[in-house]
Amino acid sequence: MVEPSGAARVKELSESAIRATAAEPRVADVLFALVRALRPALVVETGSFLGHTTYMLGLAVKLNGLGRVVSCDVVEEYVREARLNCARSFAVDIRWCRGIELPELRQADLVFIDSGYADRKEEVLSAKPGAVLLVHDTARSYDANVEPLDDWVMSMGGICLPTERGLGLLIRR
Repeated sequence: MVEPSGAARVKELSESAIRATAAEPRVADVLFALVRALRPALVVETGSFLGHTTYMLGLAVKLNGLGRVVSCDVVEEYVREARLNCARSFAVDIRWCRGIELPELRQADLVFIDSGYADRKEEVLSAKPGAVLLVHDTARSYDANVEPLDDWVMSMGGICLPTERGLGLLIRR
């Protein structure tokens, strides 16, 4: 079997993201652009799902010529699938755990928070001061027990971008 080229792989992963509950492809584009522009040494993603955004983060790090990506998910099957989808990817380490359990969360320069909704505030508060944080699904909660995070992100000095499901952007103070 012939492995798809980088562009074909990105297209394939984007199409699978559209069909699933993964971050929207436009969110992956924002993440890619921020990693390219900011050149973080360490990127953390909480909630890899099938690895679409993980792949894009890894590609951006590779093109920068520096840095690494650490990602995780709590569903072992998703971790296996994400690892397969990112197998030829760059400096990407995908683990089976909660995001709050990643020691790298407290060291990362850029963090994409897309984990279990109930963990997201704790993950934001655990990030190092100065870290760039992106919080997915701020406009609507998929957990009936947790309110959407848009007001909370803004109370922390962040902004919420009007993507399909909302994307919060803030600097950890």
